[in-house]
Amino acid sequence: MKLAFMTLMGILVATTGCESDPTKGWAVGSTYDTSIKTIAIPVVQNDTFDREVGYLLTNALIREVESRTPWKVTSENVADTVLDVTVTKVTMRALSQSRLTALDQEMALQLTVDWNWERIDDSSTIAGWDGMGTSGLFFPSNPLGEPIELGRMESVELMARAIVDRMSESW
Repeated sequence: MKLAFMTLMGILVATTGCESDPTKGWAVGSTYDTSIKTIAIPVVQNDTFDREVGYLLTNALIREVESRTPWKVTSENVADTVLDVTVTKVTMRALSQSRLTALDQEMALQLTVDWNWERIDDSSTIAGWDGMGTSGLFFPSNPLGEPIELGRMESVELMARAIVDRMSESW
C-alpha cells in the first residue's frame, strides 16, 4: 500500500512539477546555457603585487569550466564567449591571536576580482560582477606553521568555483 502510494506521488510530481522551460518553473535538465559551446579564458589580469595569483586563478578557472560544465575552453578566435577577469585586491587579515605570544594563529587571505563574461559575436554581456570576494584560511603559527600558499590556493579555488557557479545561473 505504501509502495503504491509513493509510486503514484512520484509520478504525479514528475508530470506536474517540472517544466520543459526553466523560466516557468522546475526543470529537469542542465542549468547551463546550451547555446554556448566554447569559452575563451585569457590569462587573468592582476592589478596587485601578488605575482602568482593571476596565473593560479586562470588555471583554476579552466579546470572548473572543463570539469563542471558542458563548455570547452578554447582560444578567442574560435570561441563563442570570452571570460575576462581582473584581480583587484589581495589582502591578509588576522582572525585570531595567541594569548601567550600575541602571534597571529589564524589568517585569511582575501581575494577580490572583477569579471565579465560576454558573447564574442555581438559583445553582449552574459554575466559579470565587480568586487566579488573570497577568503582562504591558513594557520601560520606553530604547531602547524602553514605557508601563505595554502591560503592563496584556497582563495583561488573558491573564487573559480564561485565564478563558474554564477556563470551557470546567468541565463
